[in-house]
Amino acid sequence: MFSSRIKCVFKWNFLMFCLKFKLCFIIIFLVGCNENIEFEEVFNYKITLVSGNNQIGFQNTTLLEDIVVKVVDESGANASGIALGIQVVSESGEIDSNTSITTNEEGLANISWKLGLNYDNALKIFPSSNQSSSVLVNAIAKYKYTIPNSTNDGWDTSDIGVLLPNENKIYDGIDEIRKGNYKEIHSVLLSINNHLVFEEYFSGTNSFGEFIAYNKNVSHELQSVNKSFRGAMIGIAIDQGIIANDQVPLKDFFPELSYLSTGGKEHILLENFLSMSSGLEWSEGTDLSGFYGTPFETAHTYVLSKTLENTPGTTFEYNTGASFVLNRIIMNSINTDFSVFAKDYYSDLVESRALPGTGEPLDFRNTPRDMLKLGQVYVNDGKWKDNQVISKAWVEESTKVKFNVSSNSSYGYQWWIRDFSTGANTYHCFYAAGFGGQYIFVIKELGLVAVFTGGNFNSNMTIPYEIMENYILPAFVE
Repeated sequence: MFSSRIKCVFKWNFLMFCLKFKLCFIIIFLVGCNENIEFEEVFNYKITLVSGNNQIGFQNTTLLEDIVVKVVDESGANASGIALGIQVVSESGEIDSNTSITTNEEGLANISWKLGLNYDNALKIFPSSNQSSSVLVNAIAKYKYTIPNSTNDGWDTSDIGVLLPNENKIYDGIDEIRKGNYKEIHSVLLSINNHLVFEEYFSGTNSFGEFIAYNKNVSHELQSVNKSFRGAMIGIAIDQGIIANDQVPLKDFFPELSYLSTGGKEHILLENFLSMSSGLEWSEGTDLSGFYGTPFETAHTYVLSKTLENTPGTTFEYNTGASFVLNRIIMNSINTDFSVFAKDYYSDLVESRALPGTGEPLDFRNTPRDMLKLGQVYVNDGKWKDNQVISKAWVEESTKVKFNVSSNSSYGYQWWIRDFSTGANTYHCFYAAGFGGQYIFVIKELGLVAVFTGGNFNSNMTIPYEIMENYILPAFVE
């Protein structure tokens, strides 16, 4: 005991010496300071994967085969009773947290794994006492279809498998989105024969760079899909007798703008603004900034004061400003607030709270379910259930080809028109299209409306065309 005390005194003096002279290391002798110190033995267990890797399952579903791992000690002998730690990689499902997983007498442990929402799933498994030895287990969670929820928004829902002979083609397309092969798709919705049969949402980035977890309750920016809403509102105004027809001269809506009555502008008709053929000078790439920089109250004059460079009705020129003028035409034609007009003649009739066309040029947003309703009205010749929202005559006129824009792209009244081909079949389609990948596709012969929203503002916004041709339309064929 006396010698032990001398050893401790020596070590204390040595420590003070090190601190006094600011040495860069300190040596502390522990042995002998306390003869009763006990040391915990550390075992370096090693874990290996026996079976269960690279399985293919379904979202939110437990894999058919358990993951089996084996743990041995340093000598290679089976290690029994060893508790395992399991790390579930981001959104890769779950392990039953109420069950302690330990190895049996043979050093083996079985792990039941319920996969998550991601396409690629992964688990990291390790002995709790030695995380330096671990195994990584991978699995694929294929898309699992569920019938869309029926809410109080007016949609009747149905099982897509009852309506289509080959619905698995659609699921394959969704898996391509989940794999990341089709980026920045925010939603895919389908209605067939008046029923909402498919609805999926994905997180992504909007045009302002904000990351959003999209779902059925989150409104999405529509971009130029707004144009098709505006065209529909003009049709409703004509149906209601508020506007005589599409042949009314533009000057009649703006009597205060004298320049619309001279220089050839007096020949511009409402139909020319609907079909993007006003003849007014316009460059979409450069004029938009000036247009959006103009106060809302006078934004229409920015467009209307442009020089007339072509005979009205002869040349197609895509013009977002001209589409916005359609709103001002309605505002100048009604004796009430535009929001009241939109509510009474559109929104209430389609069981929606959204009021199309009532805000700033880029302000109108809508949920994909409500976007789908506009397509449903058009596929049903203007009807939503028993309500005739828009006349059949206007639906037919506005989706008729007015100008051929390219080899497979035409334009009507604020609707684009094209054919989709699956190789074996060709389908005629009219559709609303917006920057970034916002679409409402209508194929009347199939009773189909397809809605896409997206965030491809700096890349390929035509991805939905490929999904339509390769996955959605082939689902209609056995």
